[in-house]
Amino acid sequence: MDHLIRAARRAAFSGHSEEAILMRSTRRATALPLRIALVLALGVVAACTDTTSPRAPSAAGPDFARGGQQGPDFRAALAARSKHEHDIMTRAGVEGIGVGLSDNGTPAVVIMTANGAIGGLPAKLDGVPVILMPTGPFLAVLPRKGKPGGGSGGGGSVDPSGTFARPVPLGVSIGNENECAAGTLGARVTKGGSVYILSNNHVLARQNAASLGEQILQPGRYDTSPQCSIPTGSSIGTLSQFVTIKFGSGTNTVDAALASTTTSLVGNATFTGGYGQPNHTTRSATVGMAVQKCGRTTSCTHGQVAAINATVTVQYDVGVATFVNQVVVGGKRGAFSKAGDSGSLIVTDDVNANPVALLFAGGQTTTIGNPIDAVLSALGVTIDGK
Repeated sequence: MDHLIRAARRAAFSGHSEEAILMRSTRRATALPLRIALVLALGVVAACTDTTSPRAPSAAGPDFARGGQQGPDFRAALAARSKHEHDIMTRAGVEGIGVGLSDNGTPAVVIMTANGAIGGLPAKLDGVPVILMPTGPFLAVLPRKGKPGGGSGGGGSVDPSGTFARPVPLGVSIGNENECAAGTLGARVTKGGSVYILSNNHVLARQNAASLGEQILQPGRYDTSPQCSIPTGSSIGTLSQFVTIKFGSGTNTVDAALASTTTSLVGNATFTGGYGQPNHTTRSATVGMAVQKCGRTTSCTHGQVAAINATVTVQYDVGVATFVNQVVVGGKRGAFSKAGDSGSLIVTDDVNANPVALLFAGGQTTTIGNPIDAVLSALGVTIDGK
């Protein structure tokens, strides 16, 4: 398995091509051998003595990304990350690389690892401190029939995996009619007067395998009773657009898709106990930013941005994909997300609820999100919010 992932990383860094918006049926990517059941069974990664954790900046700390621009204090960290990315990412046991802050507030290069410390990694890169973040492998997998993972409910008063009256709220279980799986309805978005569901490609479009027009159900078939059935009236939209995920070679920025719907079928606020309506105005992620999300599996959780500008390798059911310019989030009290939360909208943890990222993958200790501005730009849509 490790040699296949390393091969995919080498291929990914051999060239960079743009994402294509798929407006037709596509061929399913060739499946790679998986050990997802083993990975999901692993416990919390033990911390190593030479490992430190990224932390939030103090009030007097450096200014972070605003609209894609980095404060001058982080230029050295960004330059070091970019210069050494290829060498670091092709090493066995490395899952990602980004920029963040060390325990003493120093801008640093963050290296995400499968199992803690890795021999041969430097303490500094071009004079910039290196900190290790044990994350475990990053997975973009859904709870599905015959595979481990998932659970439901998150322990709140509302079970997001259940069936909801129409219009259904944000943050609940959805899925494609042609698979017994379940992900999360992230947001309601608009384009040219039309209304759409926003979620991931691997939630709505079956990892590139779907044809446009396939029905999107609430809840996803994994959560129906009897399981995998399609109850009458469960359709809330039809697949209308998705960004193709490049597996193996090439890099990706977003795992995103749309389903055509109506305001009578899908609302634009979370269920009771969530953050309510998201803002129509987005914000760029900054290290230390407090964020929240509502999703199918863990319900509504709170976290903090641990790293930005991250390059990560992600295991899907059908192969390995490399993503660039990603947002890394850690939970404040327990896991920020689990399998089935894919597609959740990550917003600022305040009354404004500004969209920050679209959740699509996670490790044992962290969550990965696509920058929301990249998602909206790729699909040509706007958040339908307050």
